Amino acid sequence: MRAARSAITAAVAAGVVVPILPGRWKMPAPTPCAIDYALPPQADAWLRHPILGDPSFDSFERAPGNPIVRGSDPFKWPVNVSLLIDPVSGNWYAYVGEYLAGYDFGPGKPVTHCTVYRSRDRGKAWTKVGPIFDDRGFRFEGDAHPSPIAPDVCVVYDGGRYHMSYDWCTDNTTWANASAPGDGADSGAGYAWAEHPEGPFHRALRPILRTSEIQRRNHGSSRYNRVYASSIVRRKNDWLVLTDLDSGSHFAWGQVALTAKDPAGPWSAPVMVAGLEGGTYYPSPVEAFPAFAHDGYVYDPRTSVGANRNFQLIMRAPIEAAHRPEAWTIYQHGSVWHSEWSPDEGCGIWGQTIAGRVDPDGRLHVLFPSRQVEDNCGTISAASRPWDRPLRDRGFTISAHAGRSITVTRAAYADFDLKARVRLRGNAARIGWGYHAPLGAEGRADGRPHPLTWTRHFALELRPTGWRMLSTGDAEPATVLGEGALVTAAIRDVRVAVSAGRATVEIDGARVWEGDAPVRTGPLALLLEPGTNLEVDRFDVRGIPHPATQTWLGSEAVSGAGVAEGSYDRPAGPGWRFGTGIVCRTPHERAKWNFRGRAFRLWSPRGPPYARVQALLDGKPIGTIDLHADAETASAVVLERARLADGFHALVLKADDRPLPLDSLDAEQ
Repeated sequence: MRAARSAITAAVAAGVVVPILPGRWKMPAPTPCAIDYALPPQADAWLRHPILGDPSFDSFERAPGNPIVRGSDPFKWPVNVSLLIDPVSGNWYAYVGEYLAGYDFGPGKPVTHCTVYRSRDRGKAWTKVGPIFDDRGFRFEGDAHPSPIAPDVCVVYDGGRYHMSYDWCTDNTTWANASAPGDGADSGAGYAWAEHPEGPFHRALRPILRTSEIQRRNHGSSRYNRVYASSIVRRKNDWLVLTDLDSGSHFAWGQVALTAKDPAGPWSAPVMVAGLEGGTYYPSPVEAFPAFAHDGYVYDPRTSVGANRNFQLIMRAPIEAAHRPEAWTIYQHGSVWHSEWSPDEGCGIWGQTIAGRVDPDGRLHVLFPSRQVEDNCGTISAASRPWDRPLRDRGFTISAHAGRSITVTRAAYADFDLKARVRLRGNAARIGWGYHAPLGAEGRADGRPHPLTWTRHFALELRPTGWRMLSTGDAEPATVLGEGALVTAAIRDVRVAVSAGRATVEIDGARVWEGDAPVRTGPLALLLEPGTNLEVDRFDVRGIPHPATQTWLGSEAVSGAGVAEGSYDRPAGPGWRFGTGIVCRTPHERAKWNFRGRAFRLWSPRGPPYARVQALLDGKPIGTIDLHADAETASAVVLERARLADGFHALVLKADDRPLPLDSLDAEQ
């Protein structure tokens, strides 16, 4: 570990930026120092979360002429895409899934499909070629219904042919029966080939995998009940397909791997390579597609399904071992992607995730889906960056689209002097300090930060034409301590100095507020209202850094384990640490907190109805907690551990046949 950290330090000193890997940032000593949290070596000092937010240092640059595809009636949502850089012709091909608005489909409606676009000039101009399939009467062997619905595809070249994996549905499939095949309705992954990347593609008569088959196999969990988007990879002696699974009310997304000597089949039994059942850290909720191969590895970007959708996770495995779950590791945790302040990217990533290929010159090119708010039209756009320089030279971007967005530093401060340079677009952003609110989400698909995340801090709120000084207690709304107007400016220079419970605030060189700000030592925070984009070029803090504590609500444990909606209650009352909690009713329920830190404390109430719980840390048993008591007792620490390795961890709770209460978890950084 010391050698790896030294290598990273040397690389940064030499101007080489390395990907953000788990455990890379080291907490500084608690002595006076200056840290610019807008520089790449500090990128890992910020919290990143699929729903809360992601301050991204990524170096992607947009291509001129975006978007390359804009939705139009009836297919207003071109929401998924994959990219092929053809090694034969040198042309680029975009395979765009064209959906009706709202992902609508079913009998009697226009057929959701995939359309091919071609570029002869490395992505400068694109021409619509046509649909990948023109065989709406195609039936898989033994099926009574044709399968014309095939929107999401992945294409690779090998041996003089173009090989495709794709998802499909029979023509009588609806959202009502998509996860419950019957009456001949089914869906899954299929294979097709062509002699040219434009097609025509010829479908194999047997699918790679069916939804009905995955339900029969079950994989030890009933939650994964639908097969959809698939990626195909050529290996040395066989083929690999990675296929996504979803789970309905569990709001859990998984992935299986299958292999075959011949891409037309037969294919191996599917093996789970990603999901929420493991005992180690895996952020939730995220879903994948499409994966791509480069330099001996399969890279699999995964995107948040929260309201803002900009958090991206990249998983990686050696190509020849990618059919085994233990081969997959986190390659980059956040800071993969940022949305620009553009109508074409008004909803952040909208659909699956970035679709990448690395060209022979070592540049990563991606196509990405988004959606315009004003007319509800989907867009497909292009961007690129050097493969070996994933982070920009300085600065980061954080944005909020349909929901709020928040991030906090892993270091906490009492007295400090902060100098920041920011570009604010849209509604409002806060620079907060003394932050002691709990963290967590409300909802999973289209989830947003829990309202409690907007409490317990001081903040300077910036708007395009004004400012406010705010203090929040245990609940919103905030108390306004001061406010004023600002002259419109593209860039703001902000200074916040806090000493001995007094704060001084300057904006663009002018002192705008001074007053009492009695706070406990706590992290710094950025909090954005919906419809806001914040670029941070400087975030220079002088003071004594201390390890912060991140407190996670019970909703994190629900999301981390894929607890089904409708199977838990949200009681309120003084017995819960923050006035509210979660009680899972299903016997033998499993909950999972994904967290980062060097120590943790688990809080829970005790009472007559509650379970005896087995606890596992990073997959290993660490003890049993008896939450049953003759009388109700208020939430308190029931389990703690210190001196953990600084990195990502997972605490799993397995209940007996009685209800499982979930209050909160403190993670010390």
